[in-house]
Amino acid sequence: MAMNNPTSRLRGNTKTSAPHTSPPPSNLAGPGEATLLTTLGDDGYIALRRNRQATHTALGTLAQLLSDTAREADHIHTTLRRYATSARDHLNDALTHQGPPHADATAVLYSSRATELHAARYAQQMHQLDLVLDAYQTALLAV
Repeated sequence: MAMNNPTSRLRGNTKTSAPHTSPPPSNLAGPGEATLLTTLGDDGYIALRRNRQATHTALGTLAQLLSDTAREADHIHTTLRRYATSARDHLNDALTHQGPPHADATAVLYSSRATELHAARYAQQMHQLDLVLDAYQTALLAV
């Protein structure tokens, strides 16, 4: 059973958790969240967070899907950056002749392929985010 209002150990009373309604700082947001902030604006972003709470409605479900899609784009972007950094490091090692030559070539090929796959997945996720964002904005017009 989920606990919505856990009991405080210090005072024995219940805590009320206020929903997070302010937008994240734009310099900390990944590209998915940044897309939402840019497209919806601060007020629209806050409304998106509020709409996510209405899970029993079509708009609430769409708002949740939009948030999940943006979060996944941010996660893929972070993974892509990690793979790109690894590929750069392997290429640098291969060019400066550090380590066995055949190991460097294999590492460069693997890192490059992994980076390529993550880049394609990231592009696909950002496209999906655009589609879900369009659907969400259309649904807002119908309300």
